[in-house]
Amino acid sequence: MKDISFPKIEQDILKFWKENDIFKKTLSSSKEKPPYVFYDGPPFATGLPHFGNLLAQTLKDIVPRYQTMNGFHVDRRFGWDCHGLPIEHEINKQLGLDAHEALAELGIKKYNDTCRGIVQKYAPQWQVIV
Repeated sequence: MKDISFPKIEQDILKFWKENDIFKKTLSSSKEKPPYVFYDGPPFATGLPHFGNLLAQTLKDIVPRYQTMNGFHVDRRFGWDCHGLPIEHEINKQLGLDAHEALAELGIKKYNDTCRGIVQKYAPQWQVIV
């Protein structure tokens, strides 16, 4: 029993699921079942995940899994919240400007691209956690 490594077992299972596209198969196998709609807001990816995010994501993962096991089809779509105060705050810090000044200086397209860039900075860590 000493040689059992739960983190290793978990990584092996995750690898198996990824290599065999198991999650996609579970969604396609329930496609004809009644839908269960679960609206989950995207994370504010303006920093690394922390315990508060992990708790919320755990709860947001339990509900769709539970409903799937109860015979419903639960669509999942992952995305980022690329607007709002957290992103504006990051742009303000990065550029040393407030949101209105940044918009005036950058224009809407470049401002939006800057927002996406901030989100993408932490996206890999979020994808591993979520």
